[in-house]
Amino acid sequence: MNLEKYKSLNSIFIWIILFFSSLVMLEWILKTKILFGIDGAGATTKFNTAFLFFLSALCLLFSKKKEKPFQILFSSLTLIIMAFSLLTIAEYIFNISLVDNLLVKDTVTPELPGRMSLATACSFTFVSTGFAGLLTKKIKYQRIAQHTILITSFITFLSIVTFVLRIPLENKLFFFKTMSIQTSIAFMLITFTLTFKYPKIGFTKMLLGNNYGSQTLRKSLPFTVLIPFLLSFILLSLINKGAIAVGFGILLYTMVLIFLSLLYFYYISVGMNKSQELRKHLEQNILLKNQELSQYKEALDKVAILAITDKNAIIKYVNEKFCSMSQYSMEEIIGKTDILVRSGYHPKSFHRNIIATVSSGIPWFGEVKNKKKDGTFYWTDTALIPFKDSNGNIYEYMAIKFDITERKNNEELLASKYVKTLEQKNKELEQFSYIASHDLQEPLRTITSFSDILYTEYYNKLDDQAKQIFTFIKEASGRMSNLIKNLLDYSRIGHQEELVKVDCNKLLNNINKDLTTLISETKTTIKISELPIITGYPTSIRLLFQNLISNAIKFSKKDEAPEITIGYTDKKDAWEFSIKDNGIGIQKEYQKKIFSIFQKLHAKEKYKGTGIGLAHCQKIVNLHLGEIWVKSNPNEGSTFYFTISKEII
Repeated sequence: MNLEKYKSLNSIFIWIILFFSSLVMLEWILKTKILFGIDGAGATTKFNTAFLFFLSALCLLFSKKKEKPFQILFSSLTLIIMAFSLLTIAEYIFNISLVDNLLVKDTVTPELPGRMSLATACSFTFVSTGFAGLLTKKIKYQRIAQHTILITSFITFLSIVTFVLRIPLENKLFFFKTMSIQTSIAFMLITFTLTFKYPKIGFTKMLLGNNYGSQTLRKSLPFTVLIPFLLSFILLSLINKGAIAVGFGILLYTMVLIFLSLLYFYYISVGMNKSQELRKHLEQNILLKNQELSQYKEALDKVAILAITDKNAIIKYVNEKFCSMSQYSMEEIIGKTDILVRSGYHPKSFHRNIIATVSSGIPWFGEVKNKKKDGTFYWTDTALIPFKDSNGNIYEYMAIKFDITERKNNEELLASKYVKTLEQKNKELEQFSYIASHDLQEPLRTITSFSDILYTEYYNKLDDQAKQIFTFIKEASGRMSNLIKNLLDYSRIGHQEELVKVDCNKLLNNINKDLTTLISETKTTIKISELPIITGYPTSIRLLFQNLISNAIKFSKKDEAPEITIGYTDKKDAWEFSIKDNGIGIQKEYQKKIFSIFQKLHAKEKYKGTGIGLAHCQKIVNLHLGEIWVKSNPNEGSTFYFTISKEII
């Protein structure tokens, strides 16, 4: 059952008791009837009774507090309630007056002025015992306290029944004669509130439980309490009015009670039968599902390596295939972590990424290299799945792995052949590029030299068309020379350089000094945030930044001064740099094409260049195990991004 609604009721009851007790005490202090005083035909609520009710309500409020001062107050008030009630009982036993008029003098009640009824004093004794039970964690003492609350409920309920059934005062037991209806109701509210302070033991646990017995008990309560009470009320009313004789009334009461009992319990039995049928149906479904799950598990065990870990990654279960593959026994594995089979092949960042992914509730899929007990390696295609409870909290993980060692070995063997071939081809290509670019310079210089001699010697004999042709030859030779030089530079990237720490702030400062003239002429503004110190090839890194900055200045708008912003983001495994400009932008379909060698998007008359600068950048970034890309829109500028790996070796 949901206890929240009962907690709300408890709070309301506490404030009702506080209001009632305060008002009664005020009546006694002012000697004036305000609301709760009644005539001499019934009992009144004494000042001591109201005072103890007020202290009881405070106890109920303080019982919610865990701080030490509140606990001390709670204990003190409990002792005061118990002391007052026990002293009152002693007054009845020894016929003496101890606390009757200790607080306020009773000048109204003719018999035993100021003294609460014996039933009230006993009830407060039991209530204080119930409060005392809240101070201990021992179940046996809590059970005793709970039973005293039950006794109080019985006493107060009996008092309420005698009042509702209009039992004359002279027919009441001496024990109940001076216990007012207000007092009885207040006790009922206190016992109700106290009952829910012990939700996990005794009859309260039984009453609030979700089992069939508890549900049946809750269904039976209305009948066992209300029906006999209503029948008694009707019977006594008819007898008092002389409508029926006492004997016939008792017979009628018995027959009606039997009939209603049979009818009510028939209704409950029908509900229980339906519940039992539903339970059997559910049990059959569960049995079938368990059989299906058992078959699935058997099938999975035959083909997959299984492991289950708790939320702290401690292994709770592995199947036989896990043991046979890893060569560890089940006893050697249970209670350990996956570190037992880690190969050391993957970097720490790889495992950190797995933990971060599954900890966020997302399954992780990937290939993992593991190590057997004998030191040999095996590969698995792994799925790591987090399991959550009803509150969305992860409580365990399941790893499902498939052996892919043979496939990976074949891939590595195949890759090694291709790698060797590719490395050989790259060496041949780089050697060809170097020789071609180096050897082409000589004939080009010859062509340039002879064209310059012819142009100088025969200048006066040449017409305008011939002069124009020599101009074209000179310009084409210059472009060819630059192209060969850039090709030579491209082939040299990454050679004869060592990895060192590179301070990007100093690097950018030097680039700005070298480009001072260009920056000044174009009125370029460059904003640079504080950049990191990275590991890389210094000359290549310098060329990378310089090319991107030069491009940002080159491809600027005619009517707008270039503005360049350089920043970075610290990623887990890499440094991500950005160079943003306000230039002419790049259409989306060309944003990948521009990184290819000799690719130009504009005519040479409009923007000078060989189309190899961004290819340089691509090669430098690849050399540093990174990526380069651009985000841009025409006439809205461009932002070039590139990453430099932190794990480059």
